[in-house]
Amino acid sequence: MKHLLILAMTLLAVSSYGQSELPTGRIEVVKDFEVRLTETKKIRIVPQPVAVDSSIRRYEYKLLAPSPSIEYLIPEIKPLAINAEKKPLYYPLYAKVGYGSPNSLLGMASYDHVQNEKFNWGVDLRHLSANNKKIPLQKFSDTRGRINGTYLLKETVQVDGYLDGHLESVYFYGAEQIPSNPESLKRKFNRYDLFLKIGQAYAPETSLSYSAFVQYMTDKDDLGSRETTFKVGGEVKSAFGGGEYPLGIKILADLSKLTHTEQHTVNNLLINPFFDFAIGDLSMHFGATALLRKQHNEILPDLEFSFPLIKTRLTVFAGWVGEVQKNNFHFLSTYNPYISTRLDSINNMVSREIHAGVKGASGSLFYELKGSYTSFEGMAFFLQDEDAEEQFIPVYDDGSFIGIQGSVRFEILKHVFLRAKLSQRFFSLDNESKPWHRPSLGINGEVTYSGGDDKYHVSVAFNGENGLPYRTVGGTESVLDPLLDLNIHGDYFFSGSFGAFAEVNNVLGNNRERWVNYPSFGFNAKAGILFRLP
Repeated sequence: MKHLLILAMTLLAVSSYGQSELPTGRIEVVKDFEVRLTETKKIRIVPQPVAVDSSIRRYEYKLLAPSPSIEYLIPEIKPLAINAEKKPLYYPLYAKVGYGSPNSLLGMASYDHVQNEKFNWGVDLRHLSANNKKIPLQKFSDTRGRINGTYLLKETVQVDGYLDGHLESVYFYGAEQIPSNPESLKRKFNRYDLFLKIGQAYAPETSLSYSAFVQYMTDKDDLGSRETTFKVGGEVKSAFGGGEYPLGIKILADLSKLTHTEQHTVNNLLINPFFDFAIGDLSMHFGATALLRKQHNEILPDLEFSFPLIKTRLTVFAGWVGEVQKNNFHFLSTYNPYISTRLDSINNMVSREIHAGVKGASGSLFYELKGSYTSFEGMAFFLQDEDAEEQFIPVYDDGSFIGIQGSVRFEILKHVFLRAKLSQRFFSLDNESKPWHRPSLGINGEVTYSGGDDKYHVSVAFNGENGLPYRTVGGTESVLDPLLDLNIHGDYFFSGSFGAFAEVNNVLGNNRERWVNYPSFGFNAKAGILFRLP
């Protein structure tokens, strides 16, 4: 307390001394005061921009976005200026009947039916006949029929089959003299073909596919020749590398027996292992075919390579392949219906072909060009029979030929398509001087037009072949006239189901002889009605 009292008194005394009374009422200015700076050197200062931090700023936002349930209609895109391409209608029932000159009857009918999801079947019937009374016995009749079906056993296992019948009659109108009984020059063929096949498509879970078939064929004529052919074979194929590289084997047993006054057989067993491989765009097929037969065994090549240079527009390919073609009664009488009624043998033609070429597609253009060299053994050529000159006997020879083949398909204008094919062979034979009755040059071309919603169709077709070489019984060699065949066909449907057609064949009136002393029909025409049901 004593100390507080002393401190208070001290502060009071100091306060009284600092607060002396100031004069009031007047201010006396003794001297004006003016401040001046002495003259100095000016320094130039350049202002600098203020440094700014321009580094990128990163912000992170965390939002709680709700997920509301919104109902909306799926938008439908409809083109305004481009119409969708229409798929061609399929007609399970189709029929065509017509008549024309020379005394020609044409008929055909087909029907396909889907019984259920597993089974479908179809029927096909065709008939064509003609009788040119200007040339005695220049007439023929050809009737064919087929029943086919497909049954799905499982999702990947399918059974296919057909029964085919073919009835054909021709006359040996090339005979020098027509006998009093013309029917003695008639020849009828009855051909039947039964085929059954079972197969399983490739399944990734098993990495395996297989197929097996059996085929029975009979060919006979009314002059005592009868041939039976039995074929059984199959294929087993697996794959590795993700299913991209198939590895498999094909086996075929082909047995034929011809019976008339004598009996002849030709039996083949073919075994063909193969392997497909690819390196980038290069596709390769490696294989070989073993031909096992009574005479001697052979190994035939089976090699194929392809590489796309410009995607699908240009692909180069090459290969070396072998083929076996039976010279049996079925093949010879189908190729030449005027073949001898008594064949003294049946055998094989074995060929080996080395080929290379290019193919491709661009838009509506499809093309292929191939060059090849083929060596062969036992090719059949045809000469007149010395005992019956209206019949032909096969003459077998070995040799080779250089071949050139080309084909093209192109849409010239809308709905106007051009298809053309050219083939040329240059033969070199070991024994025969010419390829008797075998064409060396072939030209086929067709221009088709279809429009008006499949209501009408027009086609112009041309077929050409070189004049065929032949040798007479006396040994004289000559050449037949070439084939120049121009045909015009057209049809028009008055409604969705009914229509009419017209055909004008051999407009140029070319009576070329395919076989010596057998001229063709020349100019002929047909017209009739059409029926179809979608």
